[in-house]
Amino acid sequence: MKTILKTLFILALISLYSCAEKPEPAIHYEANWESLKQAPIPEWMLDAKFGIYTHWGVYSVPAFESNTYAKEMYTPDSKGDPRGVKAHHQEKYGDVANFGYADFIKMFKAEKFDAAEWVGVMKGSGAKFGGLCLVHHDGFALWDSEFTQWDAMDKGPKRDIYGEIATEIKKNDMKLAATFHHGRTFGWVVNGKDGYTQKQLDTWDIFKSEYADFYRDPSTEPKESFGNEWASKVREVIRKYEPDMLWFDGLAGSIKNDIIPNDTITSIFADYLNKMVADGKEGVIANKLPAGRRWNFPNGFGLRTYENARDLEKDPQGYWLSDRAISYPWSYVENKNYNLTSDHHIRSIVDKISRGGIFFLSLTPKGDGSIPDEEKQIMSEIGEWMNVNGEAIYSTRTWVVQAEGPTEMLERDERRKTHKWNFDKLTANDFRFTRSKDLKTLYTMVVGWPEDGKVEIKTLAKGNEHDVQIKDLSMLGVDEEIKWEQDEEKLTIWFPEEKPCEVAYSFKIDVKNKLSAPETDNTFPEFPEYVKNK
Repeated sequence: MKTILKTLFILALISLYSCAEKPEPAIHYEANWESLKQAPIPEWMLDAKFGIYTHWGVYSVPAFESNTYAKEMYTPDSKGDPRGVKAHHQEKYGDVANFGYADFIKMFKAEKFDAAEWVGVMKGSGAKFGGLCLVHHDGFALWDSEFTQWDAMDKGPKRDIYGEIATEIKKNDMKLAATFHHGRTFGWVVNGKDGYTQKQLDTWDIFKSEYADFYRDPSTEPKESFGNEWASKVREVIRKYEPDMLWFDGLAGSIKNDIIPNDTITSIFADYLNKMVADGKEGVIANKLPAGRRWNFPNGFGLRTYENARDLEKDPQGYWLSDRAISYPWSYVENKNYNLTSDHHIRSIVDKISRGGIFFLSLTPKGDGSIPDEEKQIMSEIGEWMNVNGEAIYSTRTWVVQAEGPTEMLERDERRKTHKWNFDKLTANDFRFTRSKDLKTLYTMVVGWPEDGKVEIKTLAKGNEHDVQIKDLSMLGVDEEIKWEQDEEKLTIWFPEEKPCEVAYSFKIDVKNKLSAPETDNTFPEFPEYVKNK
């Protein structure tokens, strides 16, 4: 009898528990910008510091000039041929009437694409998150989509490219990024019939009905139709692949022109962030400053993102992201000039991370899906450097002082009317600082090996306003004891005999007292006037 009563009591408790309402998540985002602005930058992103994605698609097949091949090959004659794309196409592929951009899709077989190899290259560089440009301005999607026939499963490779990458990223304990560039697709290749000859109107594929859902001409398609499909595709990727990061390019104009309504975007973002919270995960959405100097989304929302650190504040506060191609142009082209070496990228990492930056580097694979040997080499060299110096990069935070040294990094680009950073100017007299989250360790990075074998750092002088009381000092990657001397004017550090790596060197300084920390950790500061909606 006791056993029966005990069993009934347990069953009652189970029933009571199962009927009880589950507690709501501590955070719930509403579909408006003010609510969405409350979303913090996830700790995993602040720890990761370095991610990789790709610019690869149909445009990689012609491999000429840039990833804007589709737009330029159809430019009306009245606008000329400034980069020679039309002349190149005519010479290599014949008249556009007989070979349009869509014909490249048949050639885009990606026969050498290997998701495991791609992610191996990403991980080997030291990247902690990775992904793809899932769809560029040309509108061709690199995932298995039910909302378009112009995707990699239905045409071209006949594979779920992003799905394969997502699987490998998660196998390698990396976070998954999804970047979308199709906000510009509406009207990007063709916008009406002005400027074209009658023969072009009659024969070019951009004017044929069977290609209307690819080239997206605003003169024949309602913007609501495009906006709904844009949203469906983004939601589909979120649902199917569960990315940890969403990144968008070219949305500012589409939002301004109500091609993609604000309400649509805020609804997607609220649902995404709430789902991540419900699943016990942390999602992040990037807010990019495009070339038009108008943020994609309202100031204060998301992880602010600057293309190649263009128009970044002189003294940036909080945390931000900078995206860049491994070498320009943004996509693979024949005889590509890899003038941005691993040296350049490592210098960028050192400077950006010290200022609160997160580096998002894009590979440019070939049309057949292979990664160029030059890019593999660059990635490998970055990885070698990260293996030695990663402690000064990963899981660090900004210190109250970001930099010391004579070099002015910020330059005015008069041609583009923007501000840019020149990372190649750094010397062995320029120092960059990061610190541990527990405020017990300071890292000082030096770009270059000093000729006289020592550096003098005034910021770390004894008893000054920063009051760094040194307990121990070492160089990452070096076993031998490092000689140092701290007085009221400077900290002098003598370099060891052997280099542990190339390009930049990191000193680890354990302190007796806790370091000071800036007040801007994990915040979204307002942006300076010179980058607001210019």
